[in-house]
Amino acid sequence: MKTIDFEIRTSDLSASNKKLVGYAVRWNSLSEVIWDEFREQFSPGAFKDSLASGSDVRALYEHNYTQLLGRTKSGTLVLAEDDTGLRFELTPPDTQLGNDVLALVERGDIFGMSFGFRALKEAWDVGQSPYLRTVIAAELREITVTSMPAYPESGVEIAHRSLFSQHPELRRAGDNRRRWAELAGL
Repeated sequence: MKTIDFEIRTSDLSASNKKLVGYAVRWNSLSEVIWDEFREQFSPGAFKDSLASGSDVRALYEHNYTQLLGRTKSGTLVLAEDDTGLRFELTPPDTQLGNDVLALVERGDIFGMSFGFRALKEAWDVGQSPYLRTVIAAELREITVTSMPAYPESGVEIAHRSLFSQHPELRRAGDNRRRWAELAGL
């Protein structure tokens, strides 16, 4: 079985009329420090080619593929890029999961979005601290409604695409990647 690495990031959402709407990605917005190594941002249009390809993107609950809330193939998930970022409209199913997610968002218990992607083109600025990764083009795999929208909690997949894998000369003694991987159960 072929393994393909992809990454996870977070944003926000709101509920109205049994639909969830919001932005999974906001252009040029800096992330928190990821893996104690770098900050990240997405360039406008980063998902243009991915969206144009017509690939089936799924909307999940907590990154769990068995907790499906919608998908582009069925039209229950609509994705579009605008001047702000990658906007979504999600019509969850009339199921226990769908109704629970809507209720949790309406109550304000859940307000975060995350997304899984594979970077296709990126640029690194290693002249600042922390370093800055700009994702210029990416393949969108999934968006996720999540109760834990902070990067450190939802971004455990990042370990496979680290700054140091791109620039090993920057590795410093005592980095925290091994500790984070152990805490995440990797």
